[in-house]
Amino acid sequence: MRTAFVTGGSGHVGGNLVRLLLNKGWTVRCLIHNDMRALGGLNIEKVKGDLLDADFLCDKLSGCDAVFHAAAQIAIENVDIELMHKINVEGTRSVTRAALKAGVNRFIHFSSIHAYEQTPIDAELNESRPLVSRSNAAPYDASKAEAERVVLEAFSKGLKTVIINPTGILGPHDYKPSRMGKVVSDISKKKMRFTINAGFDWVDVRDVCEAAIKSVDQGTPGESYIISGKWTSFRDLSQIIGEKIEKITHWVTLPFWTAYMFVPFAFVLSRLTGRRPSYSLGSLHALAIQPKTVSSDKARRELNHQPRSIDTTIEDTINWNNAHAG
Repeated sequence: MRTAFVTGGSGHVGGNLVRLLLNKGWTVRCLIHNDMRALGGLNIEKVKGDLLDADFLCDKLSGCDAVFHAAAQIAIENVDIELMHKINVEGTRSVTRAALKAGVNRFIHFSSIHAYEQTPIDAELNESRPLVSRSNAAPYDASKAEAERVVLEAFSKGLKTVIINPTGILGPHDYKPSRMGKVVSDISKKKMRFTINAGFDWVDVRDVCEAAIKSVDQGTPGESYIISGKWTSFRDLSQIIGEKIEKITHWVTLPFWTAYMFVPFAFVLSRLTGRRPSYSLGSLHALAIQPKTVSSDKARRELNHQPRSIDTTIEDTINWNNAHAG
């Protein structure tokens, strides 16, 4: 029986990853932070500690066959930039150093499609696209690209690494929830009747985790794998949700530019409620410059990536949301 060390287990990706590892017979040791909902009732070894303490991590990595590094600070606003760099870049540096010292056989790093340059948008985005530069990228994108450079540096020192680059993630076991998880929930509760003329490539969180686990044995060390699904507009996403709950969820699709008019109101509402804004200038920019085609051909060939349909993902997400409403 193999042992996996997982960071970020309390998050959307991490919680699904831990469940899938257990289902596949792995023993799981998980670095925990404070929110334990995603890991409740699971037969895992919980380790409480500091992501930045490489010596502590090295001790806890003893006997582990693979590290799955999913811990990350995700932000679409230009806030907490120092914290984002600390977790995404220095945290990755700490874990790779610990894994090298402990002699771990495989290091699987969860990155993002946003680590890549998004332009030109009319050319297919694949793993040959360069990482974003440090100087002109949004803070989150820059931090994910810099973390990848840290991982590649560790590979050059002998750590067998694989980088996973998912597109927009949807799916069940989204306890916090994620930003898109809240969008799905709001649409299904008929709180969001309007959409903008935009969309994204969405992939099921379980397919991302499946690819990551397969990469332990099938992935090529030092390589990256884009894990994509299907581009779906927000209008179609809303209509799929409506079909699943058998209610009308969509009224009208607004021109993309109108979304910029409401950014100040979203910001003010966020300050008043203490909740994250539903969108920001950063998220709109990400939608505006995304490539038209994202290829996961490499993952399909080497990791047998077979993304499930968006309909299945939405149905399972709604069913999970309903079962855990409260």
